[in-house]
Parts: sequence; C-alpha cells; structure tokens
Amino acid sequence: MAEAVRLMYTRIIAAMVILRHNLMETVQLPMIETEKVTRARAVKRRGPTAARNESALLISPLDSKHIVGVEEVTLPDGTPAVSARVSFDGGVSWRESWPLPAGSSWSGVVGPVLAIDAHGTLNLAVLALETDRTRASLVVYLSQDGGIHWSYPSVVMRGEAACSYSIATDMNPNSPFRGNVYLATDMDNTLCFARSSDGECWNGKGDARPGMLLPGLSFNPEVLVDARGSVHVVWMTGPAGYAIRAASSADGGNEFHAPVTVAEGITIAQEGLPETVPATCITGDGAAVCVWSDDREGRSRIYFRHSLDTGRTWQGPPAGAPLVSDSEPNQHEFQPHLIVTPGGEILCAFYEYGPKPPDGELLIDLAMAISYDRGATFGHRMVLSEQPWDPADDKPLSRAATRGALGWLALG
Repeated sequence: MAEAVRLMYTRIIAAMVILRHNLMETVQLPMIETEKVTRARAVKRRGPTAARNESALLISPLDSKHIVGVEEVTLPDGTPAVSARVSFDGGVSWRESWPLPAGSSWSGVVGPVLAIDAHGTLNLAVLALETDRTRASLVVYLSQDGGIHWSYPSVVMRGEAACSYSIATDMNPNSPFRGNVYLATDMDNTLCFARSSDGECWNGKGDARPGMLLPGLSFNPEVLVDARGSVHVVWMTGPAGYAIRAASSADGGNEFHAPVTVAEGITIAQEGLPETVPATCITGDGAAVCVWSDDREGRSRIYFRHSLDTGRTWQGPPAGAPLVSDSEPNQHEFQPHLIVTPGGEILCAFYEYGPKPPDGELLIDLAMAISYDRGATFGHRMVLSEQPWDPADDKPLSRAATRGALGWLALG
C-alpha cells in the first residue's frame, strides 16, 4: 500500500473512531501555565438548544454501508431520552428510528452504548433512570432490522446511576462463543459483568445472575473480545486511577482467571480535564496495547504499555512510558482511543488542548500516532484536525452517570 493511501486510510479511521469517545465533561478546561500564556479566558455559555450529550456511532463490520448513530437528547419537558438514526447507503441518506419503548416509571434514559452481534442484531445499552435519578437500571434494547425498530428492553442489573459501562460482542467465525454479547460496568463502584447469547437473557459468572465479577473498588471498565473468542475486562482500581488491572476468560465469560496488573503508579489528569479512562485493544495475532492519560509530568500526557501474549504479561516500565517522543510541551493530551486496522497497524487517536499557536487561544486538536510493530513503539504524532476548535463553543454535555459509557465502533 502506498504511503499516501495508507495515511489517508488511517486519517479516516481515526476521525471516525474518535466519535466513540464523546466524554467531554461539563467543566471548564484548565488554563495551561506557560511563560507565554498569562491571561485568563472566559468560557462562553451556550443555550440548552445547542447542548449535545452522550453519543455513539457504529459502522457495521457485516456491511460497511450500514451506519447507526445514537444520541442522548433532552425532550421539551426536560426528560433525557435517546434518539437513533440509521443509514444503509454509507451515510448519503439517513432515516430516524422509531422511538425507543420506555418504562412507565422511568424518568429518562441516558448514556447510549452500541454494538452489533454476529447475527446482525443491534444491541443498545442505556441507563434507565429511576424517579430521583440517583439509581437506575442498565437495560439493553435489540433491533433486528438495522436500527429502525427497537424491542422493549431487557433489564440486566440495577444499582447507582453514577456508573460507567462497556459492551462488546464475539463476531469471530471460529469461536465457540460466536454471537455472545458482554457487558462490564462499575455499578456501585464494583466490577460487574453480564453475558448473553441472545441479548435478552443475561447472566454472570457460571449460572449466576449478572453482578460482581471481583470484589474491591473498580472504575471505568472496558470489555473486549480477542480473535480466539476470549473475553477481557480492563478496569481502574480507584476513582483517581492508582492502577489498571485486567482479567480474562477463555470460556465465554463463565469463569475468569486471576487478574493481572497492566500498569501502576498512575497520576490522574488534573481537575478540569476528562478523567483518566484507559483504552485497550488486542490484535488478531495476540498483541495488546493499553493507553491512558497521565499527569505525572505536570500536564496530561498519553502513556502506554504493550503485551505480546493477549495481556497475560505486559512489557516496559510498570508505570508505562510516553506514547510519543515528540509531544508538544505546552499541550494537554487526553482521551485516547485505539483501533487495529485490517493490516495490523495499531492507531491511537487523542485530543491535544493548549495555546494554538504557542501564544494563542486555548484550543483542541485531534492527533494520532501509529504503531507498525505490534504496539512496541509508536511513531511521530500527526495532527488530523484541519483546524483546532474551541472547547467552550457548543460544548457537549456529559453526565456523571455515564462518564465512561463508550460507544462501540467496528470496522471490517
């Protein structure tokens, strides 16, 4: 593949994949203290009609022209709801889905997370809020017609509304668990797990009901499925980071091996930036990479570790190493996301926030780095944005109740 074509391809992937990570907090981003930036800057407040909440975009690996987008919206009466749209021609035209069925006692739904299973069924996980909105049910809707109509949801588990969650499916043709759907959440600050073969009936480890996977504090979990059908759950051990741990299952989530430490000694991103949330990927040949934002240098910077054996052991310093060597010293790097291309390259896209130019306004760019050696090293960063943007302009609203709720993007 010619380098120009490769670069264009990777830019397109990164631009789409960053839509999965729409987690910007509704707080003012911090001023960056440099010799050239000494003035404060007011954050513009926009009206509620300009607000955008949690959203997710999915491109079906079964049909690249099938795209589904879901977004949390606010109804005229102030109730949060989820709206879905679908395209069957690669985004040329769109149609709005029928409204999602809702329970009569719900006070709204938030935090859509989207996946498609091996049979082409869409699985949409959301939090159904109870009356006081401090507690909620994690529920899953199904769509058998590509996202036009949605079933009445199945309740997976109940707990505090302030939780994050992740969804993944097994689409591997040779996996004995092909078609399974998996959910991981930190509901009640505990690592919880649920699995289903049809998106309707859910259980946890063994034949138990969905619930606690491991004891102890857990935050911002992510669930993944590797090329052999093994399930991996990656999470943080404290609200402020501390360590990243992982556990895996080779039997479809029935039982999990003892957890391993991915990284430790993490310093979370400073107040004002989105919280430190790890992102992980596993290649078809068993290499794995975990990335996160870390403030140990006095500014948020992307750090990483890599594995050559699907996450059983991890290489490099225990606290991780900087992702790129040419990081801009006056920029915050945060909210990384990973994806593996069909050719085996590992892409890490992330945001850069700081003065642009060096003595200019505080703006955000989308940047990316690529690994061609199974995650051992990443090359020079490249800026993908045609121009940086103001994070205070049309600021997205991200609820604490879904601070880690990630959409799911699959590319064939």
